[in-house]
Amino acid sequence: MTTTRAAGIVFGIVGCVYLTTTGGSFATDLASYEVTKNLVQRGSFAMSYNVLATEAERGVDGRYYAPVGLAHPVFGIPFYVASRLIQRVSGVHIGKPETLDKAAVVVGSAVAAALCAPLAFLFAWRLTGSMTGSLTAAFGLAFGTTLWPYSKFGFNAPLATCGLLAATLCSWIGVREERPAVLVVGGAFLGAALLTRHEMGVMAIPIGGWIVALSWPSRARILRRCALFGAPIAVAVGMWMWYNAARFGHPFDTGLLRDPNVRFDAPLWVGLHGLLASPGRSLFLYAPITAVGALALRRLATHDRSTALLFAGQAVTLVLLIARMHQWDGGESYGPRYLVPVLPYLTMPVAALFPLQPGAAWRWILPGTLALSVLVQLPGVLVDYSKIQNAFARRTDGYSIQMSRYTWQAAPLVLNSKSTLEGVPRNVGYLTGMATPPDVVEIGQATQRDFSQQFSFSLDFWWLYLFYLGAVPAGIALALGLAPLAIASWLCRSLLVSLHRPEALRA
Repeated sequence: MTTTRAAGIVFGIVGCVYLTTTGGSFATDLASYEVTKNLVQRGSFAMSYNVLATEAERGVDGRYYAPVGLAHPVFGIPFYVASRLIQRVSGVHIGKPETLDKAAVVVGSAVAAALCAPLAFLFAWRLTGSMTGSLTAAFGLAFGTTLWPYSKFGFNAPLATCGLLAATLCSWIGVREERPAVLVVGGAFLGAALLTRHEMGVMAIPIGGWIVALSWPSRARILRRCALFGAPIAVAVGMWMWYNAARFGHPFDTGLLRDPNVRFDAPLWVGLHGLLASPGRSLFLYAPITAVGALALRRLATHDRSTALLFAGQAVTLVLLIARMHQWDGGESYGPRYLVPVLPYLTMPVAALFPLQPGAAWRWILPGTLALSVLVQLPGVLVDYSKIQNAFARRTDGYSIQMSRYTWQAAPLVLNSKSTLEGVPRNVGYLTGMATPPDVVEIGQATQRDFSQQFSFSLDFWWLYLFYLGAVPAGIALALGLAPLAIASWLCRSLLVSLHRPEALRA
């Protein structure tokens, strides 16, 4: 089996699982979706209305523009177009007028998140040559971190993560293997990441610094490699500045400059404590495998010091940047939403621990931590935190976002775990006919913002929503949900068979 085929199988497995567990249209980035819709329907970057209910996003022409990068809405176009075509041919309409369109855009996030797994596998394989270690790193990223919960929502974190990871891998290959064209591709991917999330542009610092370090002391080599890497980034920056100026009249105004929630005014220690140690947003609490990965950087450094420093530099750079943000927690989030792009660099080093030596502590620490990490993701996958937090806030006097950040009773992990323990048997009862589901409004109005809240009793799966909306009976809904898992199981079997062959993997 070639590494390319193995990577394809990894993508297939992760993609199928993500497809089964995708939540649908009820938790999407409405601002980004509006841009996608209007680009297709009107050829316009403007939103149809003031989605975010703030004047900060009013453009120079009086219309409202999304304060997000251009790449995410553009990425969603083929999924939106596919949805429109399917509805036009089939005549199917479900829920609110744009429910299926939004669901299709959410599938785009699942695809972007799933692409991170084969990229991590290929990177870990090049670093270590261990198939078992590389698969552990890839599946650890896919199912042991908050990348999985965020694959369910239409936010731009998965796409930014994919772009940054692809940029890092291509830049690494371009430098290590003296492949100038691949280095250019690395710069293009980083430019795409910048056009997805503005702060991704800062990641040019650790990657660029690494390129300079590995090109030292040849000045000609430094200039040549930096030019190859930097040229597409410069193009992306130019596009970014043009896009800002066209909307808001200034090349550096992304629509966030007048938003009081988007400032770098948080004390550093407050943000660091919240992102690393708080009950509601701790990176290590919501993705325990990253703690092992951080420790494994030392093992990676023993045979590849520069790459270990690159990974550490990327993680530290983004953590320090987000810690200074006024809204460092990401608002309604399951763990630290803004730190999703650093997850690959704290999981890929796990591959360096292989082969696990007999009697070594890692032989039981790693499997136990990986199992715990997957377990921590399940409440975030099974239940939509935004609905649960909304319900908790309504019944809790004096509720504030501070409670979600710093108290265990309002922490997403606790709220979702309680809801999961109650919701799983309840939904099993509804599917099997042993209990009657609550009555819901099956058809909603376009302007109805709380339409999804009536489904707070449901597990957050698209095929369950189809059942509760009366679109399909329980048996068909269950079959739709299990079909991708059946394909994933078949792919897993194929992968396991290949692992037991004498030459399991070749380049």
